[in-house]
Amino acid sequence: MKTKFFIICLICVALLSGCASSADKTSSETDGFEQEEAGSKTGSEKGKKSKSEQSSKKEKKDVKDNRHSKRSLSQRMAGKYSYEYVDEYGNEELYMIDVVPFGNNLYAYCGQAMTDDYEDLSAYTFWASEFIPYDAGELISAEGDKITVNELRFSIMSNAGLYWDAGIKCTITLTEDGLLFEGTESDGFLTSENGEGRLFVKDDRVEDAFKYLKRDSSGQDEDLQGFWVLEKPDSNLYLEFAGTDLYMYSKDPETEAFYAAGGCDFTDGHIECRANCIDNGGMPFELSFEYEVSDEKLKLEETGYDRPDRIPQSGVYRRIDPDDVHVTVMDEVVLDSASFGMYGSNSNYEELTLQDYYGVFVSSSKDPDKCTSVIEKLETSGIEGSFVVYTPDFSKLNQEPYYVVTTGLYISEDEASDSLTKVKNAGFGDAYMKSAGSYTGDKYQYTMYDADNIEVLNDGVLLSNVPVSIPYPTDGEAVTSNLLVTKEAVFDESAETEYFGNYEDGDTPYEWLVRNYNLFKEDVDQYLVYGPALSGIFEVSIKDGKIIAYYGSYWWD
Repeated sequence: MKTKFFIICLICVALLSGCASSADKTSSETDGFEQEEAGSKTGSEKGKKSKSEQSSKKEKKDVKDNRHSKRSLSQRMAGKYSYEYVDEYGNEELYMIDVVPFGNNLYAYCGQAMTDDYEDLSAYTFWASEFIPYDAGELISAEGDKITVNELRFSIMSNAGLYWDAGIKCTITLTEDGLLFEGTESDGFLTSENGEGRLFVKDDRVEDAFKYLKRDSSGQDEDLQGFWVLEKPDSNLYLEFAGTDLYMYSKDPETEAFYAAGGCDFTDGHIECRANCIDNGGMPFELSFEYEVSDEKLKLEETGYDRPDRIPQSGVYRRIDPDDVHVTVMDEVVLDSASFGMYGSNSNYEELTLQDYYGVFVSSSKDPDKCTSVIEKLETSGIEGSFVVYTPDFSKLNQEPYYVVTTGLYISEDEASDSLTKVKNAGFGDAYMKSAGSYTGDKYQYTMYDADNIEVLNDGVLLSNVPVSIPYPTDGEAVTSNLLVTKEAVFDESAETEYFGNYEDGDTPYEWLVRNYNLFKEDVDQYLVYGPALSGIFEVSIKDGKIIAYYGSYWWD
């Protein structure tokens, strides 16, 4: 019995001893791993250091977790989102955005995809958006969830990479489900045509803004990690190395952002990178550099041939903190007519000079006043709508100045022939039909229905997508065009300025437009005192897409 009890005691002691040895071994191995870089210590020193390091590790973890929870609004908005759109005919599309900030600047790859492929959403039309804040603090904020921005769009496949227009003001709210876009101004994508807000929900299927990222830390060069800025005065070219990925970014006040990214391979001081620009729909370019890191400086020397213009062939970059990346605000953005290529993108008023017309002519005179009685006789005979044509305005009419009465200008020869028959039957036997040719004058008419498509720019006022026609009634369609009213534009001496609402003595057209636009936005009642001044039919001279003179302002019946 005593022997059995003694054996049991020995077993228990052995077990307890084994547990202690195991615990000591685990502690020792852990301490040894944590102490490797600190050098050898005594057992007691190791124990003390272990507690200190454990405390330090906990503090670091708390800081890291706190930083994560205190991310800026722009960083918290990053991600993929979609909105399911159904038109009035039941057709479905997915509107999608991949939000990709740089620093605290907010950008997105946007597009529209068909809903028949729910696993891999690829855009059949795409563009990039800059969400430029009016207050940088809203984007930097770790507390807020809402921001007011101006959305500027551009795409290499549309308008040669320049901005589409002067932007749309809207608000973005970060919600648990996604991003809510709202605003009084509608765009038909982020908000509905009638201005109703849209909630873009989280959707990992959305196509990547940057197609060639590796999102991998293996194979990275530790010395490169983080943000760098090109070391020269007022530089706005930034690089970010994140694992094996390289992000490249610059933003000039007067142009769209350059933002590109891709995956890299690093070998013996050499970088090979395959990347794409955010506005290029995945079209790749190749970069290769020799690089050297020393004293927080990065030297890059290009060895490839496909380098974007924004990246210098040779440059030295300085390491910076992420918060040092400049946040661009609307007060810094310079928008002028060159910012979005208005002359190439939608200044197609010159199409009006390609159309040939036919006229039914009743009389001609050197004195325009003598035409009045002829028009009155036509009206008495039941022929309505006659008017006077100045012959040098048309390529096939007499270039010596004459004023001729016509019952109309027609695109179709058959319609002109039918009109001639009616005029002759009404008693005007000398009337004749003739090809007037194309319009060669310098005056046009544009029609404005409201002030929503007006943008005040740095070098003038842009009238977007306005109907433009020649200053004569025709049966042809008006051409939709962009027109720039420059600061040098004038009111012609013949212009009756009292018909231009809210005109003040000495105004230029630019000053008149800006005043009325501001009234329209800020004090509608005052704007309407003399009627909606910016609405109506305006007769102007146009040269190279620019309005250089105003002649008249008319109301339609």
